[in-house]
Formats: sequence, structure tokens, C-alpha cells
Amino acid sequence: MSELNQCLKTLYENYAVVFPPIEPKVAQQASVRLVKSGVPPIPLDYVSFLAATNGLSWNGVVLFSLENLERNKGAFHHPGIMQSFQFCQNNAVMKKKLLLGQGWETILVYDFVAKEYLLLDRFSYQIVMRFSTLVDFLKHVIKPLQKQLPEGMETTGEAK
Repeated sequence: MSELNQCLKTLYENYAVVFPPIEPKVAQQASVRLVKSGVPPIPLDYVSFLAATNGLSWNGVVLFSLENLERNKGAFHHPGIMQSFQFCQNNAVMKKKLLLGQGWETILVYDFVAKEYLLLDRFSYQIVMRFSTLVDFLKHVIKPLQKQLPEGMETTGEAK
């Protein structure tokens, strides 16, 4: 099992909201549209993420789907890359970056100049953390799960 799938499995087992995967070709076509709009393309490891789950929401962390998604007849809208890219396009600090997710007080972007994922303060855009890959970010997200579980408990929350 790939590291990406291991991370996603842990999140699934801990009640992450996930969406049906998309074909990588669809994300690659969307990347062409982004580039034509003056925005960097979707990183290849994020395309792999979208091919496993088209977006994810867990414990305040939201990784964007390709397009906005609606759940429960409009009660919940999951943000999409294609609807949020204009934020990067119209913001001088966000040039050469692509907005891919958000937390309570942070945003996740991919910086194409530095070739890394950045967790930025949502208001000041100061760098909070850097990650070489999306998997490194996901490992950071699930790390507290290993610390929070009582001894003898599996990640599903059931006693052994």
C-alpha cells in the first residue's frame, strides 16, 4: 500500500468526509485551464490524491476537491480548486502558488517556485510549516492520532 493510501486509510478510519475519486486525466485537463488563466497547474502528487478521493474534510482540515461539491442537498459545500484559484490569481502574495486546502486559521498552498507545500497563516500569509510532498503534510495531520489513542485502542476506536 502506498504512503498516500496508508494516510488516507487512517483518515477514513477516523471518520474523514471523503468524496468519490476522479480520473487523473480530468485533473490534468483542469491543470491546462489553470495554466491558461495564469495560475500554476495542480501538482502531480495532488492529482494522485484526487484519483484516490476527490477532496477530504477531517477535524477542521479541508483538502479541496477539483470542483465545488455539494452534500446533503446544499447543507454543506466542499470547496474546489477550480473555484478558488482566482484567490491566487488576484493576490500578489499568492502569485506562483495554488490554493489547495484550509484549516481553522491556515491555508495550504503549493508554491511552484520553491516546489513545496506551504501551510500559511490565513490572515498574514506568513509560513507556518513547509512540506516536501502532500504525503508529508498528511503525515503531519494524522500524527496526533497516534498520541491521542488510549493504549489498546486501534485507529478505529475499538478496543482490542
